[in-house]
Amino acid sequence: MNAAPHLPGSRPGSAAEIERALEQPLNTISADKSQALARLRRQRHVEQIHRLGVRALFELVDELDRHHGLGDDLDRRLEAFAGLDPDLIAAVGADRFPVAPLRIVGGAP
Repeated sequence: MNAAPHLPGSRPGSAAEIERALEQPLNTISADKSQALARLRRQRHVEQIHRLGVRALFELVDELDRHHGLGDDLDRRLEAFAGLDPDLIAAVGADRFPVAPLRIVGGAP
């Protein structure tokens, strides 16, 4: 049962009532949560692309440059990342993403 007040002159189930319901947002995920989900999705895509090998990674980077004109900025960033010490990166655990968060469904309170 809908406890919301009705518009003057309208009755439950009327066109005005339905129109008002349609104005309510369907997506109740907050912007922060939506951004976090997009980031997790991006991480999983990068993992999948990484498994394809160095050529696939190059083709993606090259395509990003062609479509967005990243040129010199992209080359500077690639050079900086290429200069990182792989052993140090692995030693501090920065060579992999954190484990995906778990979500318990129907667990005990």
